[in-house]
Amino acid sequence: MDSSFKVLIVGAGVAGLALAQILRKHNVQFEIYERDNGTRGQGWSVALDECLTRLSDLLPDDIGSLYSTSANQSTGKADGFEFIDGISHETLGVVGNVRETHFGHNISASRDLFRKILMNHIDVQYGKRFVKYEENQDTIKVLFEDGETATGHLLVGADGANSPVRGQLIKGFKATPSSFATLHGNTVLGRQSFEPLIEKGNTGVIVGQEGLKFTLLLLEYLDDGKALFNWTCSYKSNNPQSDHQWADTASKEALFEKAIDVVGHLPERIVEAVRNTTPAGVHQPPIKLLETLLPDQNLPRGRVTLVGDAAHSMVPFRGMGANTAILDVCDLASGIVHGIETGGDLNWVLKSYENIMIPRGRTKVLESRATGESDDALEVSGGRLQREKAAGNVL
Repeated sequence: MDSSFKVLIVGAGVAGLALAQILRKHNVQFEIYERDNGTRGQGWSVALDECLTRLSDLLPDDIGSLYSTSANQSTGKADGFEFIDGISHETLGVVGNVRETHFGHNISASRDLFRKILMNHIDVQYGKRFVKYEENQDTIKVLFEDGETATGHLLVGADGANSPVRGQLIKGFKATPSSFATLHGNTVLGRQSFEPLIEKGNTGVIVGQEGLKFTLLLLEYLDDGKALFNWTCSYKSNNPQSDHQWADTASKEALFEKAIDVVGHLPERIVEAVRNTTPAGVHQPPIKLLETLLPDQNLPRGRVTLVGDAAHSMVPFRGMGANTAILDVCDLASGIVHGIETGGDLNWVLKSYENIMIPRGRTKVLESRATGESDDALEVSGGRLQREKAAGNVL
């Protein structure tokens, strides 16, 4: 590895863009490709805490502060979450609501806004659908659907739970659909409706109970005094395949009615917010939750590796998907930079990275799955409430 080393990144989500930024800071050559055309908004939020310190240290200064993407940026408040028992309606505790210099700080942001700040000074090549890669002793070539090709020294699959890069790297491997079905939507709420949702946690509420996990989170404050929220309702299905097939073709009205039915027993402030969505605000079709549990061994050796959901997609019930993806990026980028600076060996860099990434990812996938199966509402905090208590913070 030397200064001519070039990284090809397939996928311009949060993980792919963060990797590109860290490489840019260290003058490592890269190209980043995205299959979509760059106009599709995702409309939901991303929450980061465990990865924030490392990511902030590694990113270049010229993209601006990550905290500027916070849903609470315009208010000067810190992001925070109220955890609620879905059966008893009891508040289990609050995480966050503290600035970045304090224990337990986090960022909750619109995923689109977070991607936007990570795109600063990055030339994403859109409309590039990965077809296959070809390796030789010294380089790797990527072929795209439009007939164009790219050549580099390392290919990083940051292309999501259905990763085509992973599909070629590990023949026959596919992510597994979760037994949870998901409904989600966006709703604009007036002050009278949204204030009860942020009374304890500045960013919204997270609900846990057996067979149901629910989030209702602030995306942004609007100029007219109202606020935009995103909600996600994940319920355990007795027949996941049937429910997924139904959701693929169901009308917005049918998805909305299903959501109202599933959350109807939750606190009224939550039910009112979902009801306020109306069918127009429901996402159609809803996302499918997929689990990627790689074999407990290094990936096939060559010039290809994976980050984020391509390596370990998980159900979102512990808030660890984006955090784990960013930790992947920090570890991989640090290894690449060190390898170039020391004239190191690519195989050693990738082996060292995967020795950390794969077991960590497997652990987070299994922990998230266990939270989904748990009847303990406290589990949806992902251990954060327990850590707050151990640190002596008042819940």
